[in-house]
Amino acid sequence: MKLLDITILSAEGLRERKFRVALNVLGILVGCAAVTGLISLADGMNTQVKDQLSVIGANTLFVVPEDAKDAAMTLSATQITSQDGVSWRDRENIQDTGGVRDICEIIMGGGSFTIKGETYGAKVMGVGDNFQEINKDIKMTDGRFFTRGDKAVAFVGKNVAHPKDEEEPILGVGDRIKLAVKVRGEQKEITLRVVGVLEERGTMFGLDVDNVIGIPFRTYDQLFEQGGSCAIVQVNVRESGDPEEVAKDLEDRLGDDFFVVSPKAAIEVQEQVTETVQAVLGGIATISLFVAGLGIVNTMAVSVNERTREIGTMKAIGANSVDILLLFLSEAAYTGLIGGSSGSAVGFTLGKIVGNYVGLPVGHNLSLGLAVVGFALVTSVISGAGPAYRASRMDPVKALRSE
Repeated sequence: MKLLDITILSAEGLRERKFRVALNVLGILVGCAAVTGLISLADGMNTQVKDQLSVIGANTLFVVPEDAKDAAMTLSATQITSQDGVSWRDRENIQDTGGVRDICEIIMGGGSFTIKGETYGAKVMGVGDNFQEINKDIKMTDGRFFTRGDKAVAFVGKNVAHPKDEEEPILGVGDRIKLAVKVRGEQKEITLRVVGVLEERGTMFGLDVDNVIGIPFRTYDQLFEQGGSCAIVQVNVRESGDPEEVAKDLEDRLGDDFFVVSPKAAIEVQEQVTETVQAVLGGIATISLFVAGLGIVNTMAVSVNERTREIGTMKAIGANSVDILLLFLSEAAYTGLIGGSSGSAVGFTLGKIVGNYVGLPVGHNLSLGLAVVGFALVTSVISGAGPAYRASRMDPVKALRSE
């Protein structure tokens, strides 16, 4: 038989058993989709961390309380909001460390602001006066950053100035907003003058900068009653300094109560997390495809029994054992190819949707998709090998006599 004839016959055989084939495809699809989607999210997390580190530069370190270590290693500043954070004495100690050029306080909180009678929710970020000097990638479309003497002022993110559901911008330089926050169960308000509007930036330290209201750290400290404590200290290392050496010196000076995050350490930990996730997902994929493989074995075994007379007829008119073997193996291959391809497509789609929702740059990794499809294809062919071999060894005379 020609290879084209075998391919056509195997496709027709699958059409005759649509329901059972669909169940096998579904089993493969679920496993492949889970692996593809979750690995895509893990890759997106890696990409985000590396992008953030490339933006803030190799000469930037972060000092955070030890209890915020896990959040700090992924640069997720939204989770670093401890009241007992980095005190002003700790910050003086950091500033006096050899190799440190400058430091900047960063802390996050929640609140809402009112303008022209309308109230909107927003994240509030308290930052030091030199925030822009250290984070040169953060730029303004209009206005300026703080100066050392500024108090009741703010810069706003792009989406704060122009919410997506509004046709026109609601805020501009010179406008005044009434910021309301809740501190220890009590409502507090402050009127701020907008001095700048940020360019569209996306995420930074795990925070969506486009949706923040930035205020001077001193103002934040008084408003939220922090007692001079900030959540995270951004450390700018001198050009001549070695960030890794400075990080070690900071750890020695600050003791066990604080953790220093260097770009190298953040990347290494993130890669370790990704490797662990991928290993776990590999196990999930193996189990899922093993279960799907059992379904393929069962379906093909039943198919061989149902088509005994058909096999006998094919052998009687000239088909050899290899032709029968290839016929059944191609059916298994079709099942794996369809399940793997559709599973990869679903996984990438779900990964993209979740990535957009949580702010991760999830892309379509062609090599990952091909690897998942290949794995599903090989698993399906191996699962179908036994029934296919049994069909190929069938005696044509006995097969024709079967009921």
